[in-house]
Amino acid sequence: MLRTIAVALVTFIGLSTFAHESVHAQSRTLLKNDFGIEFLGKAVIYSFSYQRMVTPQVGLEVGLSALGGSGAAVAFIPVGARYYVISKNHSPFITAGMTPVFGTIDTGPDNLSGWTKYGYVGPGFEFRSQGGFLFRATAYMLFSGGGYFFWPGLNVGYAF
Repeated sequence: MLRTIAVALVTFIGLSTFAHESVHAQSRTLLKNDFGIEFLGKAVIYSFSYQRMVTPQVGLEVGLSALGGSGAAVAFIPVGARYYVISKNHSPFITAGMTPVFGTIDTGPDNLSGWTKYGYVGPGFEFRSQGGFLFRATAYMLFSGGGYFFWPGLNVGYAF
């Protein structure tokens, strides 16, 4: 499994290194910020996310998701980076990061609060229009301690 991920990563980096300059530019260079909602994904159910492109191929991302009811609440705050293979509007990418999870339960005999975290990594594909609409599909591997599982993510947003 780890060997397959390493081979995919080396392939993506190799393709982006040899991409011709005329293939580059487009909307990630002009529209460096994007905001959207991701269904499923790195925050398990949903998350609102913001990404800022720091180079034409690297974006830094932060998100927020909150779930709660009477007497209980959980917040997910995914933080990570995304590497685009090419700088075209339609590009495969690799993403990785960490999601801290904060929770409180204040019903019953005990008040419990605390936090944990898990990591994520995964390949995906992004479509970004010249007008700003964007769509991303990602196949995440969420991992913590010795365990991991695969989880899809679908992001719809707007670049500005």
